[in-house]
Amino acid sequence: MPGRILVIDDEPQITRVLRASLSSQSFDVRTANDPEEGLRVFKEWAPDLVITDLMMPVMSGVEVCRAIRSTSSTPILVLSVRDHERSKVEALDAGADDYVTKPFGIQELLARVRAHLRRARSEPQQRSRPAILWWTKRHILSLCRASQCTSRRRNSISCCTWRATPERR
Repeated sequence: MPGRILVIDDEPQITRVLRASLSSQSFDVRTANDPEEGLRVFKEWAPDLVITDLMMPVMSGVEVCRAIRSTSSTPILVLSVRDHERSKVEALDAGADDYVTKPFGIQELLARVRAHLRRARSEPQQRSRPAILWWTKRHILSLCRASQCTSRRRNSISCCTWRATPERR
């Protein structure tokens, strides 16, 4: 189950602890000590999950969430010393999937990471199942849920798949 995890935090001791803890569980971990570097690594490396601090100089964790969420559905877990409801709501509304308050227990954090990765891995399979739009006695037009295709012509668009079916009455 291990995956690729990007940790973005301006505190080197936090990134060291998280790298060691996650690596000991066989996760492939990359760290960034500022949000801009983190977003660059995110685009180049395509991690399975991002852990980011909320309060960082130059760019906040909320802005990091918005930037990631504008291009990806990768799970984002926010770490913060702020335990006010307003901060949590702002981060979650910006695209974070989870919010953990510092100090945190490493076992709880690892359990949350595993849960988010499990969920993220099961979702693409659900999205890729074809939806039946219409059918005749001889053919079914199936379409990937992610597409907006409504064409009934086999050669007009590549996302449509024709399947011959036995005649049914």
